[in-house]
Amino acid sequence: MVRPPYWVGQRLLTLAVKRWPEFHGTLLMRTGREPLDLPLPSLLDVIYAWWVEGGTEKDVAKFRTALETPPASAELEGREEWSDEETDESFAAAIGGMQRAASR
Repeated sequence: MVRPPYWVGQRLLTLAVKRWPEFHGTLLMRTGREPLDLPLPSLLDVIYAWWVEGGTEKDVAKFRTALETPPASAELEGREEWSDEETDESFAAAIGGMQRAASR
């Protein structure tokens, strides 16, 4: 399985966080599942599908281009790929920090 670069995941998560009530509510209404209980790759797929739903082919293509364009600061040479486990652990730690901050 080919994993997307980190900036794709970061951008998708940012979209979901900025529009959390809509994203969270939509997922709960459709599936009854909490988004944060999903494995990271599945969560990113759900965010992507939620965002492009109902878009035209042209809109989706434009979104994918914006999503996949590397940031100017990305250093791609010699970059090591993270394992699925490392990615999931990093995500879980970040979400845990967000949940603690939200409960204060």
